[in-house]
Amino acid sequence: MAKVLIADDDFISLEVLQTMVAREGIEVTTAKTGDEALEKALSQNFDLVLLDYEMPGLTGAQVAAKLQDANYTAPLVAVTGHQSATELSACRDAGMVATIHKPIAPDALEELLKRWL
Repeated sequence: MAKVLIADDDFISLEVLQTMVAREGIEVTTAKTGDEALEKALSQNFDLVLLDYEMPGLTGAQVAAKLQDANYTAPLVAVTGHQSATELSACRDAGMVATIHKPIAPDALEELLKRWL
């Protein structure tokens, strides 16, 4: 069974995304801050990591950069409610392989999961 880490500080967004991913038969672990996401990603094995861009402490891009520095191999995906060029650039520069925008459409999530898992 594939394992996915989802990090988002917004409880509702986290619950919705967790439910959507779990429906695909995927094991889900959650984190509510960038620091928690970093700790879980480094201490457990995941097949995919979904990181909200704006979280308390470390941003999703900062978490991704730290994971890349640690030679992390699972694909990292940005989850964001914004589409600013600065944010998207920061995510790419940090090594994120894709971006998915909130509100997340079920078909977009399904396509993302099929591509990266």
